[in-house]
This record gives sequence, structure tokens and C-alpha cells, in this order.
Amino acid sequence: MRAGLFGGTFNPIHKGHLMAADRVLQLFSLDRLYIVPCRVPPHKFPAYLAPASLRVRMIQLALPTDARYCLSDVEIQRSGPSYTIDTVDHFCTRIIPGATLFQIMGMDAFLEIHTWKSWRRLLETVQPVVVTRSMDDRMQSGGEVDRLADYIRSRLSDDYRYIEAQSCWRHPDGKCIHLLPTTPVNISSSQVRELIRAGKAVGHLVPAAVNDYIEQKELYR
Repeated sequence: MRAGLFGGTFNPIHKGHLMAADRVLQLFSLDRLYIVPCRVPPHKFPAYLAPASLRVRMIQLALPTDARYCLSDVEIQRSGPSYTIDTVDHFCTRIIPGATLFQIMGMDAFLEIHTWKSWRRLLETVQPVVVTRSMDDRMQSGGEVDRLADYIRSRLSDDYRYIEAQSCWRHPDGKCIHLLPTTPVNISSSQVRELIRAGKAVGHLVPAAVNDYIEQKELYR
């Protein structure tokens, strides 16, 4: 079993999330991809966080009709901050024991992983897939590779070595950190919220069903 865990506030879920999810699903040959909305983000808190039940509903409306996509409410049901290591432990012990786990996250999130709860054990348990939001000149010139390399060596371990053919850093003990550039797209949930507050259309940024739901519930205004 090869499974991916894609966590976040999804406030709201947008087309960028779905493009990244599809790319990870295909490139890493995943049997399951779990979308895991958090109840309370432990590190960053947006200016407005839609109620958990509404964010869950938007994810349900957005996900493709593909059995490999699964919505998990494990963090919604858990009280307090949503720590990734607790979620990973839940999947390892109760949902998919023995599976190879890939943790999908954005660049900004990964560059703070040394501040996360039990981050060393997390890196021993999952393979991070660091998704870049856009492929700009810095990416094309290797800027993102250099940025990640500096962070990995200075904050995590100097034993990681970059394998260009696989776009990953590999540790001698087998741990891997993957870099995954996505198709050029520049969408963020904060951008969607800001446009809605300004009275502008967001139908080009979110799935049609999610756009209709946001309008129906008058979210982010």
C-alpha cells in the first residue's frame, strides 16, 4: 500500500490543491490519497477560518469521483491543535498499518518542519513531498533546489544527498524528501478569500460546486 496524506485548512479548497493532489497521485503511484482538513492549525491561523463542517463539505464537493481519493475527518474529530505526527500515528496504527506514507506539503510549510511536534520521528515515518506552487525563473535556475538543500543541511541533517534524476534528497538510512514542481499555477486560499471580500468572482479558482456553495453560505464576506 502506498498512500498520501494531504493536510491543511482547505479554507477553501481550490483548483491548485486538486492539481497538486492529482500530480502526486500519479507520479508516486498511490493507492490512496487522504485529504485531511485540520480543526485548528497549530502554526498559522488565517484571519477567518470557516467552520470545520463547511470546509469538509467543500472538500466533498471538490473531490473527483475516484475511489483513490478519501476524505479523513480524523483531525476535525480531535480536540485541540492538529499536529501532523498525531495524524500520522493514527494512520500507521489504525487505518493503513505497514503502508508507505507520503506527506504532501507546500514549500512554506516544509521550511518550518523543524519547529513541528516530534519532527525527527515524523521524517522517519513519512516521505515528505514538497510541492512548489509555481515554476518561475528561480525554479528553472535551480533556486528552489538550492533553497531546500540549504534548509535540509542546516536544520535537518547534513547527511542528506540530492539525487537529481529522482528530484529527491536521500538519507543514508533510507529516508527521502521529494521536491515536486507543479504545473505553473498561482492560487492560494488567502487569495480566494481576499477576492470574495472584494466582491470579485472566484469561479476560475475553485471548482464550480465549491463556488456555488460559497455563494449559498455567503462565506468569506
